[in-house]
Parts: sequence; structure tokens; C-alpha cells
Amino acid sequence: MKRFWKYLLWTLVILLLVVAVVFYIVPYYLKQREIQAAQEDLALLSIQSTPSPSLKNGIDALWLLEFRTKNDADRADLMKRFGNDIRYHQDVLKQNQELQGRRIAELNLYNESLGCSERMAECLNAIRADLPKYKAEVEKNAALLANMDGLADYDIFVPREWSGDDDSLTIPFTKFPWVAAYGSKAAAVDWAAGKENEAWQRVCRNIKIGRNMLHNTPGMIYVETGIEAIRRNTDLAAQMLYEKPEWANHLPAECDGMFEPLTAKEQSICSAISSEFRVIGNDMRKRENGPFDLIQGQFRELINSGMGTEDIRSIIPLIRPNLDSTHTQALYAPHFATFCKPETTVTLDADRKMQSGLLPRPDSFKHKWACVDNSVGCLQAAIMVPDYVDYVHDLQDTAMQQRAFQAALELYRLPAGKRRAALESVLAKHSSPSRRLRWNEEQKALDFETYQQNASPMPLKLNLEN
Repeated sequence: MKRFWKYLLWTLVILLLVVAVVFYIVPYYLKQREIQAAQEDLALLSIQSTPSPSLKNGIDALWLLEFRTKNDADRADLMKRFGNDIRYHQDVLKQNQELQGRRIAELNLYNESLGCSERMAECLNAIRADLPKYKAEVEKNAALLANMDGLADYDIFVPREWSGDDDSLTIPFTKFPWVAAYGSKAAAVDWAAGKENEAWQRVCRNIKIGRNMLHNTPGMIYVETGIEAIRRNTDLAAQMLYEKPEWANHLPAECDGMFEPLTAKEQSICSAISSEFRVIGNDMRKRENGPFDLIQGQFRELINSGMGTEDIRSIIPLIRPNLDSTHTQALYAPHFATFCKPETTVTLDADRKMQSGLLPRPDSFKHKWACVDNSVGCLQAAIMVPDYVDYVHDLQDTAMQQRAFQAALELYRLPAGKRRAALESVLAKHSSPSRRLRWNEEQKALDFETYQQNASPMPLKLNLEN
């Protein structure tokens, strides 16, 4: 009998060792292998370019867009004293008598009157149909527009303080629609009102702001805003030239270089996507160290997100809610790092269509077993990794729009009678290495193949006759 109990005890010990090896030691080892395999991608995403001290940072001016301020020193002082409330506590900000006394506008993210039609020809038609109303609106917002114009004096818009523990970038969301849309609307009002030189100056300042939004970008919202500002104002400039081609020969100094196609560096989303990657990592670390019911709750949300049982089983062999943030980031890294690799610059330089950043989902038995100890993270990495390639396509199409504008500008600088004869050679000159500019005789416009999925065509009206 004594021998039986001894045998039973050793059997239990061996079984416990087997369980420990199968469910803890092996998954841990496999996770470490996957983390090690992602080191190169993680290193790419960890590189943070430090802006040169010579670059003027306009982040304070952006945060304080709707307030009356004197200069950079005044703005720096206000952000030092009230920056926390401005960034995080809008309810407290409303009680701040000093700042409320400086307020010149109420910015509303959902203000439908910010811009007009995305096609600036239609926008101009709407403005001309009721010019007094639009002029009154612009005059009412003159102080705000002056602040927006002032953003063109800055080179970058980068947060001054952001610690590695933050789970979100502090972003002035309400300001971006104004920067993206309202500036072009105000320029269109200037043009319709006969203030042509002022309209050109504002268009080109708006484009400069948009281009500078693409430098050292701390998040994809900056990229979106920059694209929208560049695209809308380039479209408006093209319409202005279509109506009065003589402006091609005496554009204001503010326009120097503004219509040049975006460089590969400006089209790169590496800086923005690296910031987004850090935000995701910080958020996961907080949840990993949070209460277990938080992990369970997210696990239920992931299961309810539309995945079937078979999909879940194909990712993890055992449903046990747990989260390993380091392993999960290693699973995310290859999808994000795609946009930071040297070959991306080559693709953008050649204007070849950028391929999706989403890679095939790991489906090996080893990966599934590694996920035993990271069920929540593996599910999240399987179904919640966004594909940012649409942003790159948008940037590539915007650069192509600028190529079309350059072609139009060169043609407008020729006598009207010589434009049609020069058309093909000028289009060939300004086409990209991978896409040709095309003349659409029916629409009397330049167009090109667009890369962005489901994007509307981007024809640029061209007046060959007058």
C-alpha cells in the first residue's frame, strides 16, 4: 500500500511537470522566439526623429487657435499655466476667466459650415450665389483667420511633452477641421470678392501649413489634415488659374515651392505610424497590469466582434483570457514597420502603388501554442490591426495632383494659341515614373489613375483656349 501511494505521488508530480511544460514553459519559450524575430521591426518603430532646434514649433499656436494671443512668448506662458486644462479638461477651461476673455471663436468639430463642397469649383459657385453672406462670415472670423494664417510661420507641429506612459497622444482635434477646410473657403471668398492677390496668398499659406503638418507627424490625424489642406487649396488654385490664366506669370512670393510635388519624405507616414504604435503599446501595458476582469471584458468584446468559433480556434488552442503586451506588440510590429523600411522610400520615389501593410496571419502550430499564454493579444493582433496603406495612397494621389497643377501652370505660361500643341510634351514632362497625366477632352481637364481605393476622380480643369 505504501508503494502504491508513493507511485501515485510520483505520477502526480510528473503530470504537474508535464502540465507546466505544456501550458507555461513551452508557450513562454515560443513567445520569446516570436518577440526576438520581431526585433528588427520593433527597432524601426522605436526610432524617434528629434526635430532640429532651428525648426519653429507651432504646437502652442495650434492649441490656442481660437484665443487672442500676442506672440510666441505669450502662447508659451499660457500653455505653461493652463496647458493641462486646454489639453485634457475642457469643462474646467470654460471656467477660466482669463482664457475665456481671450476667446475669439467657438470651434465646433461638427460645424457643417466649415467648408463647402470638396470640389472647389462648386464651392466658388455657391459663394458667388450668395456672396454677401459668405463675406460677412469671413469678416466675423477675421481674428481666427489671422491666427490660422499665422500657422504658416511654423515648420512643425509637435507635442512638447509626451511621456512613454501616456496611452494616447494629446491632440487638438477641434482645430484640424478649421485648418483643413476653412482656410480654403476663406480664400475662395477672397477670390469671388475680387481680392485676387489676397486669395493667392491665403491659398499658398494654407498649402504650406498642410505640408508642414506632414513633418515629424505625431499621429495620423496630422497626415489627414495636411492632405486635405493641400488637396483643397491646390484644387482651388487650379480653378483660379482656369478662370484667370494670366495669374500663372505673377504668383505671389508665398507660392514659391508650394505646388511642387510632395517628396518621398513628405509622403512617408513612418513618423505618424510609429507614434500610433507607441500609443497602442502603452494602452496594452496598462490593460496588462490592470484588473483581471478588464482582460476578461476585452476578451468577450473580441469574441463578439464578429469572429466565429472556428476563427478563434484557428488562432488559439485554448481559451484562457490573458494578455502579454510585449508579445502582442511583436505581432503588430511587422504590419506597422512596413511603412518605415528603406524600400518604401524607393516605392514612393518611383510613385509605384504602395502595397498593403497587412501581412498573412501566422497559422503555424507553434504560433497557436505561443498564444496559449496571450489569448487576448493574439486575438487582437489577428482582427484589429489597421491597414494604413490608404493614407499612403492618398498622399501619392495628392502628389500626382500637384504634378497636374505643375503641367497646367507651364501651359498657362504659354500663349493660348500654343498650349494645345505643347500639351502632350508638357504632360509627359510632369508625369510620374509610374503614372501618366492624361488629357480628358470631354471634361476639358487633366486627370490620372488614382491609387486610393474608392476615391473620386481628381480632374484638374485646364483652359487651353483662352
